[in-house]
Parts: sequence; structure tokens; C-alpha cells
Amino acid sequence: MTSHSFFPSMPHALNVLTATGLILIVGILGSHFLRRFFPQIPAITCYVLTGLLIGPSVLNLIDAPMLEEISIMVDLALGLVLFELGRRVDYKWLLRERGLLITGVLLSLVTFFALFLLLTQFGVSKLVASMVAALGMATSPAVILNVVREVKAEGQLTERMLNIVVIGNALAFIIFSMGLAAVHVEYAAGWQSYILHPLYLLLGSAALGWIISRLLVWIGQWLGRDTQSQLIMVLALIAATVGISVMFNLSALIALLVFGIASRSYDARHAIVEPDLSQFSGLFYVALFVFAGAKLELSHLLTLWPAVLAFIVLRLAIAMTTTTAMARINGVTLRKGALLGIGLMPLSGFNIIMVQHAVGYYPQFGSQLAALVVSILVILEIIGPVCTRYALVASGEAKQ
Repeated sequence: MTSHSFFPSMPHALNVLTATGLILIVGILGSHFLRRFFPQIPAITCYVLTGLLIGPSVLNLIDAPMLEEISIMVDLALGLVLFELGRRVDYKWLLRERGLLITGVLLSLVTFFALFLLLTQFGVSKLVASMVAALGMATSPAVILNVVREVKAEGQLTERMLNIVVIGNALAFIIFSMGLAAVHVEYAAGWQSYILHPLYLLLGSAALGWIISRLLVWIGQWLGRDTQSQLIMVLALIAATVGISVMFNLSALIALLVFGIASRSYDARHAIVEPDLSQFSGLFYVALFVFAGAKLELSHLLTLWPAVLAFIVLRLAIAMTTTTAMARINGVTLRKGALLGIGLMPLSGFNIIMVQHAVGYYPQFGSQLAALVVSILVILEIIGPVCTRYALVASGEAKQ
């Protein structure tokens, strides 16, 4: 008689659902534990530290392959963030507020050129330096939105910060795409790659966002003021936008920003009820930042720390100097101008996704780029939210 064991064989690694549950449980518990001792630390910083602890760099409770498997949830979380940020931006108002528009563009360009020159002084190749400098222009929309919601901030500084984040991320994507075109030239990939690829990324992503926004407005008119149905439709279209971007190798960042901005600015009949995403965003924010912490790698930091430290200090100095110099034009005090620069400290986590594009095409080049970007993120993922919270509280715009 053959005996059959009804006991399951022990898995070598966690499955996707177990890993996702672990991320959420450890994130919440770790955050509450840390904030008992350090109540002024933003929840985001606690999530990142918790993720770093359980990730491959420290305890390896969740290994690198498993992080890749659960990345789809993180993509959805980022989609939610970018759509929400886009909905908060009124581009028609931004065009009228030329001082703010000029500030955003000037800050991005000065940051790019200064960081480029700095990195070349550390022996980084001009091509890698240009792409890292482009990514240095992008402040993290996820961190800014989360901290703004956490402290219930409202006011001049808050709104200017959100708009500058949009400007910086858009310009960072454009310049990074130009750098990617230069990489195609460097590796003799052919004119189709270095001319058509950046255009395809930019125009295709913007077109996707525009089409999805029109679809949302049309469906919203048909559904009427049914809040629950509209909320489900918004979430479905965000997920679809992320998925289509992945399928067609487009930029979810640009597509979702355009989706959010256009769905607000071109809704003449106000068919769209402002979606309350707060009941979902808490869940996704925990997953997003614990995941971000788990993805951080400490190994490169040991060799690259001088360049990383100089990068962070210079980026902060430029932000504070530029926003302070442009404070009067933006209708804020010099003190608030300086605080605005401090608040823009967090570096966008979308940089990892853009780096992955380069790694996918040219692994040798992309690995050099990734080592430097990830090393910078190790520091800024931890101290960036602290700087943003300080700026909002010190400005008097935080209600909590």
C-alpha cells in the first residue's frame, strides 16, 4: 500500500500573497514602534527603514525575486499617487502664475547643470552624469503627497511645492529621455532608436493619458453623480493605464500625470465627482514605501559615499538658494522660500523605473547608472520625508 502524506512540502520562499501581507503587517508595526520613540519622524521614513530591515540588504526575509513578483502592486500604488497629483494641478492657473512656472523650470535646469558638473568632477562619465543629474531634478510625488496628507497641510507653500514637483518630474523625464537617445548613439543603435524612441516615449505616453482622461469624462457623464461607481471607474482606469504603459513600453509617469491633469482641466460639465482615494491610498502607501526600503542596496554606498554626499548637499543648496531668490516673485516670504527648497528634498522613486529602462537596453551602462542612483536613494528615502515634514510644520501650514 502506498502512503500519501497530506502535509504540504515546505516552500523555499514566501508566495506573493504572504509576502504582501508581511510587508503590510511589518510596515504598520514597525512604523508604530519607531514613532513611539521618535514621534516627529514621518510615517514614510519608518516604512522605508522597516523595508530596509526585512529586505535583501539586511535580514532577507523578502528576497529580490519576490520583490519583483509583488512589484505590480507597487506600480498600482505609484499610479494612484501620480493620478492624485495630476488632479491637484490646474495647468491653466499654473500658466497664469508665471513666477511659479519660471521658478520650477529654473530650479530644474540649475539643478541639472550643477549636478552634472559635480559628478564629472568625481570621475563619473559625462553620459552617466547627465542622466543622474536629470533624475536629480525630480522630487518624489509620493513622499510629498503623503506628508502633506499626514500633517493636513494647506497654503501657499504647499500648493507651490506640489506644482514644482510636477514641473520637475516632467522635465526630468524629458531630459532623461534625451540622455537615453545619447546612449543609443553611443552604442551605435541606429537612428530609429535615438530619434524615434524618445519621441515614442514622450508623445505616446502623453497620448495614452489624454485618451484615458477623455474616457473617464465620457463615462462620468454617462454614470452621473454616482460617487461609488465613479470611484471604481477611476481605480480601474488607473490600473489600466499602468498596465497599458507596461505592455507598450511607455512611461506610466507621464501617462498618469496627463491623465490626472486633463481629467480635471477638460471636464467642462464637471461630470467627474472628485474621487476620495484616501480609503485606498493608506494601504498602497504602506506597501509602496516598505517595498522601496526593501529595494534599497547598501553595498554600493560604501564606495560611492563621497559623490553621494556631495550630490545631496549640492542639490539641497541649489533648491534653497533658487526658491529663496524667487520668493518675492511667488508672493511668499524669504523664509517660506527657503522652506520650500527644504521641502523639495525627497528624490523620486520613479527614478528606479527609468533606470530600469536603461538597464534593459544596455546592461553594462545601466548597472553603472543604477549603482549611483540607488546609493543616493538610500539616503534621501530616509531623510527626504523628514525635510518635507519640517518645511510644512515650520511654515505654519501643517494642521497636525
